Amino acid sequence: MKLFYKDIIKNIKKIFNEENKTSLLGFLTILILIWLVLYFIPELFTTLFETFLGKLILITLCLLTLSYNFKYGILISLVILIIYRFGQIIINKKTNNNFNNNVKEGFIWNHRATQDFLLLQNTINPQVIFDVNLIQKTQASQEELDYFNKYKKWPWSDNTKELYIEAIKRNPFVRVSPQSSLNYSRTVYNEAVILMILSYQSKEGQFLLNGILIKDPSGNNMEDLPNGFGNYPYSSGEKEYLSDDVIKCNMKNPGNATLERIKYTGRGGIFEQQTSTTQPVDYNELENIIPGFSFLNKPCNPCVAINESPDYSCPFKLVVKNKPPFISNVFQYLWNIKDNPLESLPSFLTDDINPNEFPLLSELQSELVKQNTYVP
Repeated sequence: MKLFYKDIIKNIKKIFNEENKTSLLGFLTILILIWLVLYFIPELFTTLFETFLGKLILITLCLLTLSYNFKYGILISLVILIIYRFGQIIINKKTNNNFNNNVKEGFIWNHRATQDFLLLQNTINPQVIFDVNLIQKTQASQEELDYFNKYKKWPWSDNTKELYIEAIKRNPFVRVSPQSSLNYSRTVYNEAVILMILSYQSKEGQFLLNGILIKDPSGNNMEDLPNGFGNYPYSSGEKEYLSDDVIKCNMKNPGNATLERIKYTGRGGIFEQQTSTTQPVDYNELENIIPGFSFLNKPCNPCVAINESPDYSCPFKLVVKNKPPFISNVFQYLWNIKDNPLESLPSFLTDDINPNEFPLLSELQSELVKQNTYVP
């Protein structure tokens, strides 16, 4: 028995000699680096272990190592199996922790469907990076994901398709086939995201994102031009006119955007930097502060529409210069309201009109329909 223990101690000493210590330390360092990569860059794990090419690379590596050194080949194969098992545990745990921090509603996708989605997108849109945690948290349900994995495009309602096509037709800068653009966009954007994008292009969305200029009744001595000074640099667009205040949404907290008022206060300091002051705005005062602004129901915080998880429960109306007075179509859809002044057209304008027999009436009908379907 003593000889047996002596042999064990002797073998342990042999294992931990200086040469083997270096090898073990190097091996441990490699394992720690792999663990860090799996924890902080789980997408790399997905690409390597969940794709056909990645698996082929790993199998080839094992076979080449086995042909060179059988012992090391077995060791590397075991390490890859261990990494695969524990890599899945790390990713699932990290994903679950992200969802435990949610304060509002959200969706949780199953792991297999998520990997299929990433594999499909890597094939269809390799240049696009998808944050699956964000998408499943606030944008798309498991049913929508399953639809995408089956048909390779996101499910959109007919109303969303119509809003998108109308926006494409009215784009003065990019001319593409509406149907072709629709098909491509459905491979990238889920319905919640495309509605957000369309809403941001409307006058209501621009107000929430970029703000609206409001003149201070008491003036702004720090920014107003002195008497006798020309305003050409401002009227020509060479310089930004900062005499008016800006009311917009503060999105520092993505889950709870709030209204703020920015007042520019001239230049200050040695470097002549632009200075300003910011104050919170009570949404109950918006109708008194902003001309042409009115709530459709009771006063509420309009900024909830641009939260990380949008809340379309605060409808309002905004009259802006050089824009139609009614609410944009996308927000009519999101707020489930009808605001078009031409909602009920006379029957003689809704029927088909022969342009050869009634050219003026046909042209009038065409213009009225355009106004009725206006998308800013």
